[in-house]
Amino acid sequence: MTRLLFYSFVLLAPTALTFAGVPLAQPPRIAVGDTIGGRAVVLVAPMTGTGEVTVEVSTDPAFGSVSYSTVSNVTDALVPGKVFLESLPSGVRHYVRATHAGQARIATFNARGSSVAAPAASSGVRFGVSGDWRGDVGIFNSILNADERNLEFFVKLGDTIYADVASPAVPNGPAQTLNEFRAKHVENYAPNNGIDPWGDLAAAMPTFSMIDDHEVTNDFDGGAFDAVDGWYNQSSLYVNGLQAFVEHNAIAPTTWPTLGDARFDGRPNLSRSFSWGTDAAVFMLDTRSFRDASLTPVTNPFDPAQVFAFIQASYNPARTIMGYAQLGLLLQNLAAAQAAGVTWKFIMTPEPIQNFGPLAGEDRWEGYAAERAYLLGQIMQLGIKDVVFVTADFHGTIVNDVTVPNPTNPQQQLYTGMFEIITGSVAYSAPAGPTFAQLGLSTGVLTAQQYAYYLTLPPAAQDAFVQNVLDGVVAQYGYSATGIQDPSIAASFTVGGPVAVHHYGWTEFEVNAQSKALTMTTWGVDWFSPQEAAADPAAIIARPITVRQRFTVQSHLPQCPADRDGNRRVEGFDLAVLLGAWGESGSSQDLTGDGVVNGDDMTVMLASWGSCPQ
Repeated sequence: MTRLLFYSFVLLAPTALTFAGVPLAQPPRIAVGDTIGGRAVVLVAPMTGTGEVTVEVSTDPAFGSVSYSTVSNVTDALVPGKVFLESLPSGVRHYVRATHAGQARIATFNARGSSVAAPAASSGVRFGVSGDWRGDVGIFNSILNADERNLEFFVKLGDTIYADVASPAVPNGPAQTLNEFRAKHVENYAPNNGIDPWGDLAAAMPTFSMIDDHEVTNDFDGGAFDAVDGWYNQSSLYVNGLQAFVEHNAIAPTTWPTLGDARFDGRPNLSRSFSWGTDAAVFMLDTRSFRDASLTPVTNPFDPAQVFAFIQASYNPARTIMGYAQLGLLLQNLAAAQAAGVTWKFIMTPEPIQNFGPLAGEDRWEGYAAERAYLLGQIMQLGIKDVVFVTADFHGTIVNDVTVPNPTNPQQQLYTGMFEIITGSVAYSAPAGPTFAQLGLSTGVLTAQQYAYYLTLPPAAQDAFVQNVLDGVVAQYGYSATGIQDPSIAASFTVGGPVAVHHYGWTEFEVNAQSKALTMTTWGVDWFSPQEAAADPAAIIARPITVRQRFTVQSHLPQCPADRDGNRRVEGFDLAVLLGAWGESGSSQDLTGDGVVNGDDMTVMLASWGSCPQ
């Protein structure tokens, strides 16, 4: 990672840095995103605010030859420039250099993103995901190691700003005007206290970005309709928030076509699906812009009448969280990925889909239970395997089965073969652990003595404490305890457990090219308050980033040991690999385990010739 030399400043706006009264030259901000189907978006902005930025593209890291060059003239310090690249060769590493005032910064990316129906070759994949970071917390050191992890891409899964929370950029918040929303984004992506976490990350890999609610305002429902004000997703607050979000992320501004649905027609389209080889297909969902108005919140989760009324209302089949156009597109793309032989399908939705009970459930998938059940049922009926829901919003990491009620016995939950991992936050004070513990105290789930004991524990023990509390709560509703109990999912934890909620951080996903096993690693730093960050930023930055959780899940695909390159086909390349190791002892190409690569291994390979079983 690149750490700036001066730790004495906090950059809250694109203002020139000075040392002894002399302006310090800084390389411009650069980010590459949405590298799908031979296309990419390059975002650039001078750190000094405005000016011309030269953008060059090359497949040579030394830029001995340049395939594309242009100049982006940034005239507004609150609005970055964008360059749209086309016809990029797939599977080729590209380098993009942005130069302003003699200072350059280079971003790199592999143009592997492709259609889910026509994925490129498999070679394994490693990527990162997180969400939720607040400008008033300020120091985003929890992602400082992301640029060192050899990731192919990173997903920013919502709440990329907190427009409705006051911060130095908009101290009298919430943000309302377009320029106030823009200032919140500038604040969150600027270097601060001598580090540039998002800049380092964006230079090392492409990013994909999605909204949750705080890009506009807390818990908004874009598909809510009012007879006086009309659709919420056509209000000035939504329009300003979405425009600023699109401007400050490396995404192309697109809109939904005319579908005859007033909540969709001409609205911003953030939904994207892409594959990364045959190992991973990613489905990014906008579950804010088109959702129906939320249900009335449950004030007492232990009142059977309130709970029953909430659950009954949540199963109204006329209510949607995605909007029917987006729901249909998701199912179509999931089926295409399965048919194309893509192993893992990652459905990325900012709000959790596992069930926790009705408290605050109106804002999650739980409050849209009919559509949730329909989506999960369709995935199962279509035979789509290895589906993982990757979510955020809870400000901590929780792993759990995704279940549905038994149609013949609604009190019983059925496993679906799917699971969820909630990830994040990058920096939200306080994270899920302390928040859940305080909520337990206020609702009577915890006694004062239990809460006092919780406060004495180290973070790992606090995680286990909160896990026990959560399990006790969800058990009252017949829901699955945290962790993976589904017998059809082969999962094993090697670090920590299913609950890690006392840190700031992100989660790394890695698919092994040969075995197709999926390993998830949660990285984090001990959490801190905005006051602690302001009092001693150097001490906060020095906190180590450590592994808080790691577990591996095996694919449902049948093993195919003769497939040596992981493309689910046994063909000439695999034979060449075997012959290259012929006669070796202790070789990884020994398919039979007899200690030597010989004719027995050839027999195994020829017996598997052609496609591997699906």
